[in-house]
Amino acid sequence: MTRAVARELAGVRVTSPAPRAVWATAFAADPHAVPSQSPQWADCLAATRGRVDASRLYELPDGRALVLPLAGRQVAGVRVAEDSWPYGWVYGGALSTEGPVTEADAAIVLADLVRRPVVRTGVVPMPMTGPSWTSAADGLGVPVQRVPYLSQSLALDGGFDHVWAKRYRKQARRWIKKAGASGLDVAEYAGSHALPAVAVFADLYRQSIDRWAADMGRPLPIARAHARLQDRPGHLARVVRGLGDMVRVWTAHRAGEPVSVLVVLEHGPHSFGWLAAMDVRLGAETNAGHLLQSLAIESACAAGRDWFHMGESAPGSGVERFKTSFGAVPMPYEALFTERLPLTAADRALRRAVTAVTTRRRRSTDDESEAQEAK
Repeated sequence: MTRAVARELAGVRVTSPAPRAVWATAFAADPHAVPSQSPQWADCLAATRGRVDASRLYELPDGRALVLPLAGRQVAGVRVAEDSWPYGWVYGGALSTEGPVTEADAAIVLADLVRRPVVRTGVVPMPMTGPSWTSAADGLGVPVQRVPYLSQSLALDGGFDHVWAKRYRKQARRWIKKAGASGLDVAEYAGSHALPAVAVFADLYRQSIDRWAADMGRPLPIARAHARLQDRPGHLARVVRGLGDMVRVWTAHRAGEPVSVLVVLEHGPHSFGWLAAMDVRLGAETNAGHLLQSLAIESACAAGRDWFHMGESAPGSGVERFKTSFGAVPMPYEALFTERLPLTAADRALRRAVTAVTTRRRRSTDDESEAQEAK
C-alpha cells in the first residue's frame, strides 16, 4: 500500500455489503444520483447477470458517509472482479449522504479499490462527476487504467418551450413536426404499467440484432445466440418491475406495426435515455425516433428535471449528430480501472481489431455496389 493510499484511508471505516438503509439514504440525498445507482438496480443486476452485492460503505471521520454500488463477479466461488458497474449497465460511482461526491471522496473510494484482492475493479461514474474521479486518480500515485467516453446531455432550464425554441436545431423541429403528421400511434407507460412495452422492445430489438450482424459481417446464428445470452428484453422486464416509477417508456406504431420504442430512467433532477430500438425502414419514413425523444424531453421538463442525458456516442457518428440536433452538449469523462492483469489493454486491442474488420467489410460492400451500378 502506497503512502497516498494509506493517507486517503486514514480514519475511514469500511463495511461491505453496504447496509441497504444507508444506501437508500445516500441515493435520496446525492443531487447527482441516477436510477442506475439505486439498490433496486443492483438487485436487477444480481438477478439477470448473476452478480453478487459487493457494495461498500465508507464512514468518514467528519461524520459523512459514502456508498459505492459495486457488483462482484465470482468464478468457482472465487471473487475475480468488482465493477460499478459492469459494461452496459450504465453509471455507477459513489453516492454521498451529504451533497455531491467530491474529488476527495473519489480519492477515498479509489484508494480502497486499489487494495482489493481481485483481478480487476472498475468505476464508470456519472459523466457530470467524471472530472472529480479523473483528478482523484491523477493524485493517487498508483496505476489506474482509463477508458475515455463521450456522453451528451441536454440542459432543461427554462422549460420545454425554451428548450424547443432555443436548443433544438431547426432540422430537429422539422423532423418532429413531420413525425406528428405521419399517422403514428404513440403510447406512454410508467412503472409496472410499462410491461406491455417490453414485448414491443423485444420485437424491434430482434430486428436490430440482424441489422448489426449484417453491418459487422458477423454470422447471424452467432449474433442471435449472443443476443439471447445478453437477454436485453429480459433485463428490461426485470428493471420495469424493480424500479417502478423510475422507469418510463414510449412506443410508436403505424397501422399496428411497431416502429420505435424509447426507455427512460428518471430520478431527482435527472432523466436518462437508457434503451431504444427501431424499425429502420418505418423509422426513416416517419421520424418516430425524433418524436419519442422529444416527448421524453417534454415529460422531463414537465416533471421539473434539470437534465436529460442521452448517453454515449462516437464522435462524428450519426448518433452524435442526432443528439446534437436536440441541443445536447458533450460531456467527456473516463471509466477507471485497477488491474492485476492487463485486461483493459487486451479489450482495447480486440475492439480495434473488430472495428478494423467492420470498416474493411463496409468498404468492400460499397466497392461491390459501385461496381454493380457501373455495369
